Amino acid sequence: MVTMDLDDEENVLMAGIVSRIRFFALIAVMSLAVAACGGSTSGTTVETDGSGTDAGSCATDGELSDVTILLPFPFAVPFFSVFGAEALDYFEDEGLNVAIETADGSASVVQQVAAGNVEMGLADPGPIIDAVAAGEELVVPYVYQTGLIYGLVAPGGAPFEEIADFAGETIGVSEATAGEVPFLEGLLATNGVDPDTEVQIVETGAGASTAAAFDADRIAAYFSDYFNIIELGFEVELQEYDLGEFALLHAASLVTSTATIDNNKQLIECVGRAMAKATEFTFASPEAMLIAIGEDYPDQVTDPEGFDLLALEGTMQRTKQYDESGEMWGWNRPDSWQGYLDLLSARGELTSELDREDLYTNDLVDAFNSFDKAAVRQAANDLAASAG
Repeated sequence: MVTMDLDDEENVLMAGIVSRIRFFALIAVMSLAVAACGGSTSGTTVETDGSGTDAGSCATDGELSDVTILLPFPFAVPFFSVFGAEALDYFEDEGLNVAIETADGSASVVQQVAAGNVEMGLADPGPIIDAVAAGEELVVPYVYQTGLIYGLVAPGGAPFEEIADFAGETIGVSEATAGEVPFLEGLLATNGVDPDTEVQIVETGAGASTAAAFDADRIAAYFSDYFNIIELGFEVELQEYDLGEFALLHAASLVTSTATIDNNKQLIECVGRAMAKATEFTFASPEAMLIAIGEDYPDQVTDPEGFDLLALEGTMQRTKQYDESGEMWGWNRPDSWQGYLDLLSARGELTSELDREDLYTNDLVDAFNSFDKAAVRQAANDLAASAG
């Protein structure tokens, strides 16, 4: 068995993105603001009917309210709801002047939010759970990525029909010490395969090196983040396996302090509503979202008809509304939080007893979704049509 803290989940995704997407200039300024308060895209006008002015604005005496959203790394496609809300002026419509800044991973985001240095940020569940277990008064009002960022694949035509069939086989991962490993081990154990004795987990990297491992029959399957899987798909015809309940373990979520919600609930509502609008827009037309992001952040969208579109569609697969959500963006799924608590407990990484209700609130979800969704979808379709 290979061990790794769940806190490093997003670092795997970041490493995968860095190796494939040409954003090296941004890496050099990773800890700086990405774009404080830019206006709408200069070359494209997007009608923003259905803005948050119907539900209440966060402007104060006619002035935009300043707020910082901290991200674990500076890439737009995985965080399209934030970058898209900025590019489409949805934050401004809500009366917000948003600074998008980046930190060194989810743990750093959580530390900054807990310290009161920023109002909120996007982080994976592991560091949030750790912080709450340690006594920090944090809460998640909005789940952005509703699905696990990892997938399990084998070459097309492989004889394995279900995860239990991989007993006795070797499974590749991008890094043997990376955040995907505990999820793979948990997935195997849930499907009756002992990860300590019945499989071998080996590091194969990404892309061509993993393709070579398949060609040489060194591995029977590959478990990694969806960016790595997209890249591998250019080299190998793949079949993907149903992860069952594991696929519903959420990832990046908006975390803030309980004090912020108690003292400035409307601020969280305005941010969440802008993110929900951007998500609705994207699901109406991912091509339109790439246009919007690409005009405000041209270094972030370099292959809008190829890899960028595949990456955005892969992110959307992990941003879908939960079936139980009532078609609401941002809804916390209680069983997903319980899944994390159970996984951490089974690995001996839960430092104190927690109830899942200690970690999240769904009290603001109605406010997040209080906008004209049909108008937003029409705006997306209009932008796509105008660019076509």
